Amino acid sequence: MENSKPIQPERRPLLIVRLWRSLPVILRAIIVGELVVSIGGVPPQLAIVANLRTSSHLPWLLVVTAIWLWLFWWYLSGRGWPKRTAEMRRRDLRGGPIPGRVWIWALIAGALGILSTLGLAATIARLANVPHEAFKAPVDFSAYPRVTVIAALLAISATAGVVEEAGFRGFMLSPIQRRHGWTTAILITGLMFFFDHQLSHAYATFAFAPFFLAISAVHGLLVRFSGSIRPSVFLHGLADFFLIPFMYGLVGSFSVTPVWVTGFDANFAFCIALMLIFGVAAAASFVRLASVALREPNALGRDA
Repeated sequence: MENSKPIQPERRPLLIVRLWRSLPVILRAIIVGELVVSIGGVPPQLAIVANLRTSSHLPWLLVVTAIWLWLFWWYLSGRGWPKRTAEMRRRDLRGGPIPGRVWIWALIAGALGILSTLGLAATIARLANVPHEAFKAPVDFSAYPRVTVIAALLAISATAGVVEEAGFRGFMLSPIQRRHGWTTAILITGLMFFFDHQLSHAYATFAFAPFFLAISAVHGLLVRFSGSIRPSVFLHGLADFFLIPFMYGLVGSFSVTPVWVTGFDANFAFCIALMLIFGVAAAASFVRLASVALREPNALGRDA
């Protein structure tokens, strides 16, 4: 009689695991994406507040933010513990490198798309009747040294680029896209992107929902055609670095006076022209990006 090991009964997953797997994919993706965004933003925020309150003459917040974002990306890229989730983290982040030609056209298409959506936002600002105070900075930056203010803006922008793209266009979009397709994934991440900003930014009323859906579509299409969130991380952070000082009134000014008060003025016409001209250019550039990516086996559809 042959000696054989007894067959071990298959271990059932823990109850909490079974409950988690029973949730709809969309709900699980939203929870994970929001956790990534929430956790990722905490250390830089604490560093900025602590730096401004204790030693505003020395902008050490930038070093803390850089170290944290490196660790954040390192872990979400599939390193660290636990090993059993490493592949899932790497896959859902979509943070891999992309070919040079795809990079170039992703930057062109993304930059034009962002400029078009900024024209849309400026147009909405003239129609939404939102008070200028809604765009006020949460901190009186005039009370701090210029170098520290610049460091804080760099930290805020870099954190937004890395953390928000990892959360929304990485861990939230990826599972939804695999189950329901790109259109549904981009739409849902866009809605969640808007709801998050509505909770934290006074200007983000429902009138600005089209802007958040549009900017999310730009970033979602960049991921779709490049296969990576890297172009969106760079463009998101860069756009925020230049936009935030303008929006907070640190540099220049912009009008939010309703167009029915001023009439159809040159400023309003410029906003519409910005939206339309750059929108057409962005559409053409995305077509070119898709064409270039089709010839690069390591780009289009990566980890789809």
